[in-house]
Amino acid sequence: MTIDLRLPYDIESKLIMNQFEAVNLKTSVGWWRIEACESELTRIELLTSPNSITASSNPVLKEAGRQLQAYFEGNLKVFSLPLAWSSLSGFRRDVLQVVAGIPFGELLSYGDIAKLVGKPASGQAVGAAVGSNPWLIVVPCHRVIGSDRKLHGFSAPGGLVTKTWLLQHEKQEIIGGKVSLKES
Repeated sequence: MTIDLRLPYDIESKLIMNQFEAVNLKTSVGWWRIEACESELTRIELLTSPNSITASSNPVLKEAGRQLQAYFEGNLKVFSLPLAWSSLSGFRRDVLQVVAGIPFGELLSYGDIAKLVGKPASGQAVGAAVGSNPWLIVVPCHRVIGSDRKLHGFSAPGGLVTKTWLLQHEKQEIIGGKVSLKES
């Protein structure tokens, strides 16, 4: 699918048209939609059912699909994909860049992230930023938990059931909605 976007105030200026493309990917968790604009990923989202879209030859979309499939098969722990970071700004971007750095199998709390971005009293705002993550799995918002080790939400379809599955896929033990401490 190709969508041309124009902003109303571009009428008197030279228009720059962006081409957005998308693909659907079936995984063990469900259907995913991967979107790109030229050479950057703009969105990765879990769907309740597949959208009807045309096939794409975009190499970024193909590589994203390959890496996501490898992750779900247990063969990939670190993603290497070009994300459209310029579409984000300020606090939201700062938060999601910290989340992007959480390694496979590791966790951070909302409070930990608030401290890392220099706003230690902004745990709820961190939750809002994490909940608006446009790149599920690749920017691993499922690895963010409450300071009490509880799973406090997940904005993708399936909510906490999906978050639990993803954390268990990464070898976290979840008991009663809470992440169990790993033995050293």
